[in-house]
Amino acid sequence: MYRIIYLSSAVELFSDEEINGLLTLSREKNLKYNITGLLLYSEGNFMQIIEGEKDDIQNLYGNIKKDLRHKNIITVINEPITKRTFSDWKMGFSIIDPIFLKKHPEINPFLSNKSTNTERIANIFIETFLKSFKNNVLYS
Repeated sequence: MYRIIYLSSAVELFSDEEINGLLTLSREKNLKYNITGLLLYSEGNFMQIIEGEKDDIQNLYGNIKKDLRHKNIITVINEPITKRTFSDWKMGFSIIDPIFLKKHPEINPFLSNKSTNTERIANIFIETFLKSFKNNVLYS
């Protein structure tokens, strides 16, 4: 099993229809390749976690990096894992309230502060997100 977590910024803000289209296509492809994960969106910024077999994850991430709808892609975590965190989610999704992120800058993975440990912040953010927002995730 393998996991990649990355951050990126949308070239233009996504409409509800564009997000729904992205999720529909992602979920279909993820089901085909047994990929699971979570996509978070906040004010034009994405954080995505993808999990699956190493070759499948690396191929998917290569395609993601070529997608012209986003820029400033930052790889946070690129590592083997022993088990999936999102085993039941072909692609969970949630919009993160920007007020939540402003109240908790110490865990905001979208801030670009090079003096911090991005991996640690991403892990804390994910744990906090799952505890705080789990009921707001659209599962599929």
